[in-house]
Amino acid sequence: MIAPSTHAARRRRLRALVDGPILLVGLDARPRNQRLVSFPFRQDSTFLYFTGCREPGAALLLDGDEETLFLPDRDPREVIWDGIDLDLGARAARLGFARVRPARELPEAVAALPAPPAALAVPDDARNAAISALVGQPLRWVEAMGPDALVDAVIRLRRTLGPEEVAEQRAAAAILARAHHAAMAASRPGVPERHVRALFEATLAAAGAVPSFPTIATVHGEVLHNERADGVLEDGRLFLLDGGAEVPSGYATDVTRTWPVSGRFTPRQRAAYEAVLAAQTAGIAAVRPGVRYREVHLAAARVVARFMADEGMLRCDPDTAVEAGAHALIFPHGVGHLVGLDVHDLEDFGDRATYGPGRSRSEQFGLAFLRIDLDLEPGMVVTVEPGIYFIPALLADREVVEPLRAHVHLDRIADWVGLGGIRIEDDVLVTDDGHEVLTGAIVKSPAEIEARVGTAGLAIPT
Repeated sequence: MIAPSTHAARRRRLRALVDGPILLVGLDARPRNQRLVSFPFRQDSTFLYFTGCREPGAALLLDGDEETLFLPDRDPREVIWDGIDLDLGARAARLGFARVRPARELPEAVAALPAPPAALAVPDDARNAAISALVGQPLRWVEAMGPDALVDAVIRLRRTLGPEEVAEQRAAAAILARAHHAAMAASRPGVPERHVRALFEATLAAAGAVPSFPTIATVHGEVLHNERADGVLEDGRLFLLDGGAEVPSGYATDVTRTWPVSGRFTPRQRAAYEAVLAAQTAGIAAVRPGVRYREVHLAAARVVARFMADEGMLRCDPDTAVEAGAHALIFPHGVGHLVGLDVHDLEDFGDRATYGPGRSRSEQFGLAFLRIDLDLEPGMVVTVEPGIYFIPALLADREVVEPLRAHVHLDRIADWVGLGGIRIEDDVLVTDDGHEVLTGAIVKSPAEIEARVGTAGLAIPT
């Protein structure tokens, strides 16, 4: 867990970057179908970053050197059911706060300020409407996140991770390795996809973690965000598992592995898999301080284009194919994203957080989906996740295909339809002099994967 002193230091840095009072609010619990049945609660990431508070309905007011945490009162009768702590002071003290007030007094505290505080939006329309009315400032998630100075300060502070944060991600990576390896070992023809996903997520839960996003576990890896898991593992198919672990501090990991259901790659599967692995190796090798992340993407894209040339899919040389974007017919997404307190960290602040000054999204298909265009700095954690996919709908999309027809042999690409999709993803820390693969313990060489697949029983009722 992150120490309260670290949260306090973050608040001091925030106050130094933003003039005037600041109001940060946490999320409320949300009913799923009735008041007694709520969705699993996850605190807003920025509020968690500055407070460590995981209670619903909390808020933080920063006014000069004064820091006041607002926590909801609890009905004493709730102790019978929930065993909650009723003492506001004790709850605040555990988080390192000396000043605490009941959450119901927040409007009074804001009204007493000489000027309204700067506030941030959270992913809850009702909460935003209430805070917006309180501070007289429009707040809408993604669309109007808050005043520029506050938004820029939060981005600046959250974009690079400190040693404690990296330690949390290392812990999550160790748990994630166990989960991925368990899923590999339990995979064999005839096993339902949902059972492998359940085993993966049960392994996380047993170690005190939760999925950092909905787990993708599918033989249809060509569907990039396929969350259905309603199929069956079939002999001769590839199985793709894209999953992450989030530890109690909120820090996330995100790793994809792809393996043959039978435990052995076919020659065609191996050729494509080794191309993706080579693309990832080239991308990771490019990660170091000062490198523009777009160059990480292009390093991987050039390897994919060489694979296309080797397999007779190109009418041009690989470099020309990448310049034209022809590789995106089988590698249509960006090579990765930031990882931190959110699995796609800071993306809800828009390209302002993930694109460098003066940079904007490319209009070229493929490059338009690049999630980061920053110069890398020590402390950033990024994913590197190239893939190769044979997607019938994409190959039939005339708007995408026609500008690229002169660069490719479409019939050669279409001949690979049915292979599915392959993605290999790791979380990579930018260090002072290079990089470190935080999730490198999760096997990915063909030989290591083949040695693990199908070696254990599935500990789930069938």
